[in-house]
Amino acid sequence: MRNKKAFEIQFNWIFVLIAGAAILVIFSLVIFKQKSLSEQSTNSIALRSIESVVAGTSVSTDVSSLITVPDLSIGVDCGKISIGKISKQYPRLVLFSPSLIKGNKIIAQTLSFSAPYKSSNLLFMTSQQIKYILIGDSPLIKSINKSLSSEINKEIFSSYDPSKIKNSNNYKVRFVFDNIGSSPLTFPNSLSKMPDGDVTALKITGNLDNGVIDFYENNAGSFVNKGTSYYIGKAALIGAIYADTVEHYECNIKNVFARHGIVSDVYLSRTTDLNNDAFLSSECKQAYSTSLSLISNIGAASRNLARATPLSQSDVNIIIGSSDPLSIQNKETQKFSCPLIY
Repeated sequence: MRNKKAFEIQFNWIFVLIAGAAILVIFSLVIFKQKSLSEQSTNSIALRSIESVVAGTSVSTDVSSLITVPDLSIGVDCGKISIGKISKQYPRLVLFSPSLIKGNKIIAQTLSFSAPYKSSNLLFMTSQQIKYILIGDSPLIKSINKSLSSEINKEIFSSYDPSKIKNSNNYKVRFVFDNIGSSPLTFPNSLSKMPDGDVTALKITGNLDNGVIDFYENNAGSFVNKGTSYYIGKAALIGAIYADTVEHYECNIKNVFARHGIVSDVYLSRTTDLNNDAFLSSECKQAYSTSLSLISNIGAASRNLARATPLSQSDVNIIIGSSDPLSIQNKETQKFSCPLIY
């Protein structure tokens, strides 16, 4: 009889333990589910806030602002912005930025793209927790420094000495080198413990109008070349500084050229109508006639670049070679009091 009671008591305790464990598991699952839903809701609200920033800032020209946001990690890919598991695709998005933006302070900046006429505003975003290091004492580096937002965390060195580079515990570091030739880039020992891909570099060979850009990133304590591309104008060059991979840069710049092709068609149609106006002077008609082929070349090359992977240097050169002559013809129309080409 005594053994039977002892067995019943032990069974009761086992039942209580099992029931208690089951209740704890159920409550834990409920709490985890509620936490997940809360995080998704917060991320969704934050993503809508970023959408508002993108939409609002993109319509302004040559502005820079510091925006306070929730302290979240924002992923930026080709035409896509994501926060946690929440993401959204944006067709033809033009947003030059690092692949990951962290912190509660986002720097947003816009510059207009022109070649030679304006076709779009380029939007740039980055974090104050990323360090930008400009290397060089040339007018180009000085112009870049002046053009970058004053809110950016940056340092400037007249020449490159890896031993002078300090680790400030930034989650990303981006170097910008100006016309340093073909010599290999020496990786700073102070940054050797940073994860691969978190230290990147842009090597510029050119000037403020156009040039070649090489993208580098750290791999096992060394700089590795990850690709070469091209830029036209200051805005595109600044975009290459904000974008930390050649893929992200070219995805955005192709969307820029797609818009440039559309704007070129508009100017081509307008210039054709002006050229056919019988009441305009011969000087005006001469400028319009000369400009038609130039605009057509720019439009065709822009559409090619919008589809090209990687960018075609020959099409880039066509736009560069046609832009200055077209600018001259536009000044000619102004000189003879003709309607401007653009």
